[in-house]
Amino acid sequence: MKTKKLLARLADFMNKDRGTQREELEHIREVLKKLKKKEQRLREKLDADPDDEERRELEGKLEVVHAQRTKGLERVKALRENRRGTSADKFSET
Repeated sequence: MKTKKLLARLADFMNKDRGTQREELEHIREVLKKLKKKEQRLREKLDADPDDEERRELEGKLEVVHAQRTKGLERVKALRENRRGTSADKFSET
């Protein structure tokens, strides 16, 4: 195979990887928006001064939602850094 064809195949492969990462970022962003809204609703319910049992339940749910949002934000950050790293690697090798 000639060099141009090999480079084209490599570029196709790299673009597919970037496309997959982009799709994952979009899906994570959608979920993060929904989790943020849910967290806001739970905080509003807590501000309404529920009884002790309901308060504990709401606080537990709030902790879980907040932890999931934090994990999602960390994943978005990692994907962005990975995308920046791969594009920087492309330019440094040429």
